Amino acid sequence: MSENQEFRHILVIEDRKGRRIVSLEESNYTLGRDSNNPIVIYNYQVSRTHATLIRKMDDENEGFSYRIIDGDLQGKRSTNGLLINGHSRISHELKHGDSIRFANDAKANYYIIATESGIDLFNPGDLGNMNSKSTLTNPTTQTIISKQNDESSSSPEDQEELIRLASFPELSPHPIIELDWEGNITYLNPAASIKFENIYDEKLNHPILDGLLLESNNRQGNLFLREVKIGTEVFEQYVHYLSEKKLIRSYIFDFTKRKQVEAQLRESEARYRALIRQTSEGIILAYAQDKKIIEVNNIYAKMLGYTEKEILELFLYNIIGDNLQTLNHDLAQILENKQDFTSEYLHRRKDGSLLNLECSISINNYQNKDVFCIVVKNPNTPKFDMDYANYSAFHDMLTNLPNQRLFHEQLDIALSNAKRYQYLMAVIVVEIYQLKEFQEIRGKEETDKFIKYFTQTFQSCLRAGDLGARWDETKFISLFSRIRGPRDPAKIAKRMSTVLDQYIQEQKGNIDLKLNVGMVIYPLDGDDTATLVKNALISLEQNKNPLVPNFGLTGFSISPKTASLLKLESLIASAVKEEQFFLCYQPQVDLTTKTLIGMEALLRWNHPELGKLTPQHFLRLAEETDFMLPLGIWILKTATAQMEQWQKDGLFTGCLGVNISGRQFNQSNFVDVVKTILNDTGLAPEKLELEIGENCLLQNPDFSAQTISQLHELNVRLCLDNFGVGNSSFGYLQKFPFSKVKISPSIITKLVPDSRESSLVRAIATFAQGHNLKVVAVGVEKQEQLELLKDYNCIEVQGNLFSDPLSSEDANIFLKKGNNIDIS
Repeated sequence: MSENQEFRHILVIEDRKGRRIVSLEESNYTLGRDSNNPIVIYNYQVSRTHATLIRKMDDENEGFSYRIIDGDLQGKRSTNGLLINGHSRISHELKHGDSIRFANDAKANYYIIATESGIDLFNPGDLGNMNSKSTLTNPTTQTIISKQNDESSSSPEDQEELIRLASFPELSPHPIIELDWEGNITYLNPAASIKFENIYDEKLNHPILDGLLLESNNRQGNLFLREVKIGTEVFEQYVHYLSEKKLIRSYIFDFTKRKQVEAQLRESEARYRALIRQTSEGIILAYAQDKKIIEVNNIYAKMLGYTEKEILELFLYNIIGDNLQTLNHDLAQILENKQDFTSEYLHRRKDGSLLNLECSISINNYQNKDVFCIVVKNPNTPKFDMDYANYSAFHDMLTNLPNQRLFHEQLDIALSNAKRYQYLMAVIVVEIYQLKEFQEIRGKEETDKFIKYFTQTFQSCLRAGDLGARWDETKFISLFSRIRGPRDPAKIAKRMSTVLDQYIQEQKGNIDLKLNVGMVIYPLDGDDTATLVKNALISLEQNKNPLVPNFGLTGFSISPKTASLLKLESLIASAVKEEQFFLCYQPQVDLTTKTLIGMEALLRWNHPELGKLTPQHFLRLAEETDFMLPLGIWILKTATAQMEQWQKDGLFTGCLGVNISGRQFNQSNFVDVVKTILNDTGLAPEKLELEIGENCLLQNPDFSAQTISQLHELNVRLCLDNFGVGNSSFGYLQKFPFSKVKISPSIITKLVPDSRESSLVRAIATFAQGHNLKVVAVGVEKQEQLELLKDYNCIEVQGNLFSDPLSSEDANIFLKKGNNIDIS
């Protein structure tokens, strides 16, 4: 009997979080209340690692099952043990329908169901509803227990079985059939009786029943799927062997129409692909938002000399060599007007040469995203001569690389994206020193040949999607529009130093040619095109001057800021791996009631050589790398878990503040991360206060407004942090649903009577009171500051005057003393 193993193994879990379905796909799982478990059981009586699921392969039937083990794989048992179907078990191979109990209010049921139609049939809630309380009220849907022996239906046992089966099968539009292990048909629902009229006559010879008995001894407790063809009709049959009742139950679904549709789709797709293969036109699909290429056909890839895989790493900007302003204008018009557009553009081949191609561009929607569909062909009337002047204005004719003008345009676009989406980016510049002397001795023809081969070597050091350009006769420049941290371009710069210098040494002969490489990082070395380019060129000059420190690694120079970031990135990577970071907590006090009203989580770094470091030593640079993202998640997880523990212990019922970096806030999944952490820790959203600085709101205002709104709907408290410095605006407090504003400690430090800071604090407090906002003065260290804040009606304060930041252990001691704070 052929079998198609398309099943899902699932757990239906019930605990204090409610009822949920978990699909089992991995080779093993741990289950318990610890949030690090792949399957978390939300119940205090459940052990941290209560049980382990291990997948067991069934080579004979090409399937698998799961075995559950009490405790973990190291032999540590759970506190309360496991009950499987009411019996205590250390280990048990799970079967369809097994019940697992972890604690009084925490349990799970294990099911094996079909992946497609079977999932619609499967409803764990219905399984418990098949009981004797169900009744038959419609005589036309009377259950057939056995056609051979109608008298059997009169016994109490069969009547109870009839009532049980009538819960939902009688009303199902899909055939349901039961067969005992002797081959007798014990049940047909009305749909089966109508669909298979001759099944009683053919009995086990009927295609639906054929072969089922042969597997009864090997399939106990299991479910499998097979496809059955009867004439032109196609059925999918889900067969369940019920070992306790010695029954074989089948659920049958008519898939004839679906199979016909699938066949038509396959035929249509085959015709489509045949047409695409035979067409002489190239096809490109690219996202409208960022111009990332998502699909091309082989014809277009061959036109440009790329493989399809290589070209999928590129953007439209990398392959269309025309004026980028014109291209962006054309694409923007297509996107706005939703109308097709035809024009001719110069396309840059992999070897740098150009093709003049006609492009018919339309806009489509794919997976809720706008996509440009571009059909490319050779124009009827070549206009290469017309466009040659335009091309030569943006490219170096010897190397076919972009020139300064095109590089500036690309850098402008990359900077705009980096600022909006909080990317890091880099520029590497390479100079061939003493090239003029080489040309004087070798001549122009030999020099041009040298430059062409140097260009090929230079391009070989770049990744797909990186932009390389010729800056002038002796310099080449490259753009890395998105990097994770400075180590990415540093590796490339080092490779350039090695590979290009080797090429120069092989070609220079007796001429003293040298290689000079410099690197700059956005935003450390500049936040606009002119500044980045200027600092990149300055780095080359510094490299030539032995009296000026260049902070370089082997073979290239970088700025002091970039050197610090590069070193810090390496240190942070080690610190995260070795768990050197920890949190401290600083109390917030109400001056009127003299009580504790809040705590702020503060990051600290316990460096093995430098000791305990505060964020002012590393946080600003850390935010420039992608390491800030996992670090930010760790901070949020650790802080919320600590707050939940304080609440359970009855130590603190206020609110915990956690500072959010601009890089973390501007991630598209930030709100989902917050939701997940709250669910994992069980902390009520109103007990978490996210402290958001104005820099978070400035980068992408529309995105910021959307994120703030979603967090507010989540019922998380929002605080505007570090207010009063930089571009502080009262408009933020009116525009966004903040519940609190924290005055920057740099203002509180300078707070004296009749000062600018004094007027600002008074204005903030007055404004906040009128808009029902709380104000917290941060950084209070002197009694004089405290008295002034009382006078200005700024009654919520935080600072070392009351308490230094406390470790979690010291915070526990502090909280056990009670909420009353000694304020002199």
